[in-house]
Amino acid sequence: MKVLIAEDEPISNLWLKNMLTRYGYEVISTRNGCEAWEVLKGCAPPGVVILDWEMPKMKGIEVCEKIRKDPRISSTYIILITGRDLNEDIEIGFKAGADDCLKKPFDNQKLKAKLENARRTLGL
Repeated sequence: MKVLIAEDEPISNLWLKNMLTRYGYEVISTRNGCEAWEVLKGCAPPGVVILDWEMPKMKGIEVCEKIRKDPRISSTYIILITGRDLNEDIEIGFKAGADDCLKKPFDNQKLKAKLENARRTLGL
């Protein structure tokens, strides 16, 4: 399964990429929302996107909204990762179209479980 990561913090980006590769996922790594959006507009978009909420150029929440408005990729499974911990923020994420949210910091097993749920949901 192809997974797109959009995370601006270099160490977190590398950690996510290495972990997902070890779990057998095909990983595309980007550093901001604009880069992620360019990948999503391509000819073979990923089935799952992991978006950091706070990024330069285009926030993860904005990418989430754009995905849901584009009929070609609207069924993409979106996991929003955030340092925000207010219930209202999580609600905003779901209203923007996120399928799941993950609060930073998180451990490997939580993300692995969420990706397995994404695989089941997408029927992959």
